[in-house]
Amino acid sequence: MRILVGVDGSEPAQRAARRAFDLARRLGESVTLFHVLPPPPVFSEPAVVLDIAELERRVYEAGKTVLEKLAAEGRAEAAPGQDVDFVAVGSRGRTLVGSMLLGGISHRLVHICKKPVLIVH
Repeated sequence: MRILVGVDGSEPAQRAARRAFDLARRLGESVTLFHVLPPPPVFSEPAVVLDIAELERRVYEAGKTVLEKLAAEGRAEAAPGQDVDFVAVGSRGRTLVGSMLLGGISHRLVHICKKPVLIVH
């Protein structure tokens, strides 16, 4: 059984990773951590000039730091490209209405993922 865990540095995501590490230890299985870069911001004001490459580099480095910290904590090995048996993500704990109005990642993932999804609050 391979467990895929989405992390973003938030406390709910760290709890999801720790839960996945615990399950993997019990089952003798592996955990793959991943971090996704958000899309660059879009500004309608032409006077706003951003160095998008620098912004992406900073977000990438922050994500890499999160992954390295959690991988060291869980002694997990990354296994990109391998099929997974289920996905674990953290939830920020919005209410059902708040999640529906604002659109939660975990809520969306449950509907589009073809694998079982573990949402950790």
